[in-house]
Amino acid sequence: MSTTPKKFCFVLMPFTDHFDDIYKLGIKQSCIDAGAYCERVDEQIYRESMLERIYNQISKADIVIADMTDRNPNVFYEVGYAHALGKTTILLTKDAADIPFDLKHYPHIIYNNKISLLKDELTTRIKWYLEDGVNGEKNQKVDLDLYLGEDNLSSRGVKTVVEEKAIPVVNFTLHNKSFKTYESGEFSIGIITDINYPQLRKPQGKTISLPDGKLMHMYPPIEDILYPASYASIEIALERKILEYTGDIFVTPKLFYSEEQEIIIRLFTPNGPRDFYLVIEYSEEGMEEEPSQG
Repeated sequence: MSTTPKKFCFVLMPFTDHFDDIYKLGIKQSCIDAGAYCERVDEQIYRESMLERIYNQISKADIVIADMTDRNPNVFYEVGYAHALGKTTILLTKDAADIPFDLKHYPHIIYNNKISLLKDELTTRIKWYLEDGVNGEKNQKVDLDLYLGEDNLSSRGVKTVVEEKAIPVVNFTLHNKSFKTYESGEFSIGIITDINYPQLRKPQGKTISLPDGKLMHMYPPIEDILYPASYASIEIALERKILEYTGDIFVTPKLFYSEEQEIIIRLFTPNGPRDFYLVIEYSEEGMEEEPSQG
């Protein structure tokens, strides 16, 4: 008998009566049949708040399973957190109409309210992740590199200098150094910043507030096919925070100038996430004094 601990699947879904059979007979039984164990937060005993417990369990889970049916906002937010952590996530829904545009590039198990269909497909998917996705060291390796010019952003310390009134625009080069072909939509990028960069200016994407106060700006789905040993160019422009000056006279808003800041570029792939780092530094040449209000 194996003494290896079973992998843990944490389930995100609405806690309503009509989902009980979906969970007990479909999701939970799929995990058992695949050789894993699963729980929902309402099955656990804990001292912290429910939200803190959910974050804790998402971070500990080997696989996160989420039923997106009815577009429950809590489930959507929790899935965003799981994606931000780079967790292996399996999405389910009764109806394809419940899949919003921002999630259409993620595969879903569409079970049409048929528990037997859900059980068969979910068991197969969990087994695949346990055998090849979670346990397979080879498959977990992300052989993609991100460059700014000649600098590899996998190590900290790489800087880009931006004029003090300019919007940070950065052109990255993505290199596939593996023998795998990444198809269109198989990889995506999230930019993690503080609140001084409230959104992407170009291209426009979705922004997610993370529990630690930072922001995750999701780059739109990447349509390029990345062949072995090939390259792709990616450009981002970060919106900068605006300060409004108040007083007896009208003053034109001015960009918020800050000291150098590090952003994280998180690459999401079927084999797991990989983080890259970039420091944005602002040039002090030509800095203007703040407008006088007196």
